[in-house]
Amino acid sequence: MVQTQLVAKMLKDRYPDLTIEIVKISTKGDEILHKAIKDVGSKGVFVKEIEQALLDGKIDLAVHSMKDMPGEVTPGLCFVDPPRGEDPRDVLITRDNKPLKKDGAYKIGTGSLRRALQLKRLYPNCQTLPIRGNIETRMGKIQSENLDGVVLAYAGLIRAGYQDRVQHIFSEDELIPAPCQGILALQVREDDREIQDLLKPLAHEKTTLRYQMQRAFQKTLNGGCQSPMGISSRIDDQRVYLRACFGNEDGSVFCQKDLEGPLEDGVQLAQDLAQALKEEVYD
Repeated sequence: MVQTQLVAKMLKDRYPDLTIEIVKISTKGDEILHKAIKDVGSKGVFVKEIEQALLDGKIDLAVHSMKDMPGEVTPGLCFVDPPRGEDPRDVLITRDNKPLKKDGAYKIGTGSLRRALQLKRLYPNCQTLPIRGNIETRMGKIQSENLDGVVLAYAGLIRAGYQDRVQHIFSEDELIPAPCQGILALQVREDDREIQDLLKPLAHEKTTLRYQMQRAFQKTLNGGCQSPMGISSRIDDQRVYLRACFGNEDGSVFCQKDLEGPLEDGVQLAQDLAQALKEEVYD
């Protein structure tokens, strides 16, 4: 809801006379909180009901976290270029805001296998435990589940105003983010040119470049699956520097690779990097 309100504000700031109604839609993924994400199903369980409302004309615009979107776009729908993205990094929130030592035997909560596997590299003696729910619920697990900390996306905390709870911000070298983490997905009907034109002025060029590369990476890896994957993309002087990770569904194989090249080849480079990781994991 916070994300939707942000987009509504962007639109009202640009079009003061525009009438906007926010429609809250619950999804299957939101309701099944007693299972780990990997046991719920594909990423589509978090968006199916919203996409159906869009197709049925009950809503005109759907706002999602792009990282929660399956690699394949639902027929009849499309994404417009996204607005400025938020910080893509992951962060650590700890009990009493105490730092964690690298060799400590900690219990850390995360709903992501990608995060869990990388955390084991940073804190070899840690135990990761699955957590679900909204930001407040997951932060509350530190007390209710007696955890030493939880790992969350920085973007969600910034948007919800919880930056002061962050004990440590992981660099993208320490913990590679999920594809398109921090980017909002603005989804519309493919034939609705009016809404698409309305949203065009909100687009942000650098965020769009990151979105295009990271979605290409995700799609090449069959991005609706539950395999752990992450990618960071740094643009510097018309070159792009990619770092990515990928593993099989149980996390027993997990690989990391880097690739760089001209920015104009960014999408192809992301696809090549994904293919190289896929071959290393499964061959």
